[in-house]
Amino acid sequence: MDITEQNKKRHSLAHLLAAAVLKIYPDTLLTIGPAIENGFYYDFEFSSPVSEKDLDSIEKEMKKLLPDWKSFEKIEVSPEEAREIFRDNEYKLELIDEIEKKGEQVTLYYSGEKNSVPEKSDILKAESYKLKAGFLDLCRGGHVENPAKEIEPDSFKLDRIAGAYWRGDENNKMLTRIYGLAYDTEEELDQFLAKREEMAKRDHRKIGKELGLFTFSDLVGAGLPLFTPKGTALRQALFDRLLKISKRYDMQPVTIPHMAKKKLYEISGHAEKFGDELLIVKSHYGEFILKPVNCPHHTQIYAGEPRSYRDLPLRFMESTMQYRDEQPGEIGGLTRTRGFTVDDGHIFCRIDQVDQEAKNIAEIIKEFYGAIGLWGNHWVSLSVRDPENLQKYIGNENDWKEAEKMLQKVSDDLGLNAKRQEGEAALYGPKLDFMFKDALGRERQLSTIQIDFAMPKRFELEYTDKDGTKKTPVMIHRAILGSYERFMAILIEHFAGAFPFWLSSIQVKVLPVNEKHLEYAENIFQKLKDNNFRVEIDRSDENLGKKVRQAKVEKVPYFLVIGDKEIESGGITIESREAEKETLKLEDLIYFLNEKNN
Repeated sequence: MDITEQNKKRHSLAHLLAAAVLKIYPDTLLTIGPAIENGFYYDFEFSSPVSEKDLDSIEKEMKKLLPDWKSFEKIEVSPEEAREIFRDNEYKLELIDEIEKKGEQVTLYYSGEKNSVPEKSDILKAESYKLKAGFLDLCRGGHVENPAKEIEPDSFKLDRIAGAYWRGDENNKMLTRIYGLAYDTEEELDQFLAKREEMAKRDHRKIGKELGLFTFSDLVGAGLPLFTPKGTALRQALFDRLLKISKRYDMQPVTIPHMAKKKLYEISGHAEKFGDELLIVKSHYGEFILKPVNCPHHTQIYAGEPRSYRDLPLRFMESTMQYRDEQPGEIGGLTRTRGFTVDDGHIFCRIDQVDQEAKNIAEIIKEFYGAIGLWGNHWVSLSVRDPENLQKYIGNENDWKEAEKMLQKVSDDLGLNAKRQEGEAALYGPKLDFMFKDALGRERQLSTIQIDFAMPKRFELEYTDKDGTKKTPVMIHRAILGSYERFMAILIEHFAGAFPFWLSSIQVKVLPVNEKHLEYAENIFQKLKDNNFRVEIDRSDENLGKKVRQAKVEKVPYFLVIGDKEIESGGITIESREAEKETLKLEDLIYFLNEKNN
């Protein structure tokens, strides 16, 4: 179904929810109720608390009312009439004032039996907006014509209750928000619920704890994850793979400090962009900022010595921490943190080199995501400025147009079929964003290629051209996986913790059947360590069955069973988490595992 039509259903259901609440809790104050992704919500001020155990009775009342809701009828009123109708509701009165200031028509919508719209005079006489039959609400519109006919009773479900400040302002009163789910059919709703249940099973916070990958500490602070040896091994595997691919394109690792003077970010434009998110450090040398981005630092490596056209391109890469003081309600797990490690890269080049350098980055992206199995299940966005808010960006018009043209050519030449997306550009330039779908079909923006004419000019970067004149380089920003923290969260949920062999924190687990097999198992364990595999040995007194089950719980790709047969034959029984089993000599095992590591 068209998304607009679906949203009309969802918005209609928000009205139905409000009507049901008024039936059960008549002294409740109504506020607003929009359609949202997957459903709808309505915010209420209840005179006494309600909880999720009350949702069932409210949902039943909605389904009881639905058969009589055969129309949505628009009623135009003056601001004065609207204030009289909603005289006891401070929230509606505030909305009416705003509508009047904008010079818009105030509209009400009545829902109930077709052709049973009450007269305006009857509405004005009613006790506030509460009618004996039907339901009236202040609304701009956007409903289905006949809810009883167009909405299946089993296609929606009340979902949960949450607190919400009026108008999203923490200085305002806390309201009660009731969320509902809504789809076109019961089958679609069931599919969503099944998908959400699977998402809960794959939640990176749950799996990350089970696999012992990371933790948080109140003493360290909210939004500042701590990675265990296993979590760090996974991060290192990502870094090593990315470095191996990037070095083939002559990317050079650099290292920068974790803070700088505020002036650095004022010149770059990031101080204004991030505002209150900047974390300030006071020292004997004045105030410093914990870096919210890396690119300004990298400009200063370029500026550290005179540059010639022969030196270009210069390709810097780094995986380093950034810091932003996110709002408390916005941080959670690894997806949004206050300290995060970014895979960052910046190329300084001549304008005639931009095309090839951008294409090289696209090739790195393709190879990296091919190794994870995500390449091919993606699309690319050509992210440009919002034409209605050009003041949000830095740089001049001609540079922006030239950069867009360059990225369009890269897309055309490589067959990326980039879709133009207005309002998604970076502060300093347009970009190609690579959008990947995970195992549950969720889209994630991960990689990016950004062309920047503005920042090199702001920092007065230059090189000497072949004719002896001074020119400004172009800066290309690139990220392959973005934030390691967010990327790990995505991978944990995509693979449900069962990572590919090359990425697994523990690649192989050695399982001696009992203590008499331990010495031989220790030898195998050491040989695998010497060949740079991430390997553990289970030295516990548990029986083999429990050891195997534990290895599967830990989602280890391969485990080796060492018993009498293996010691006598000199072979090793290797089993996978998919239950495949075979016996190999040690040298064949090492060759087999090396192939899996590539």
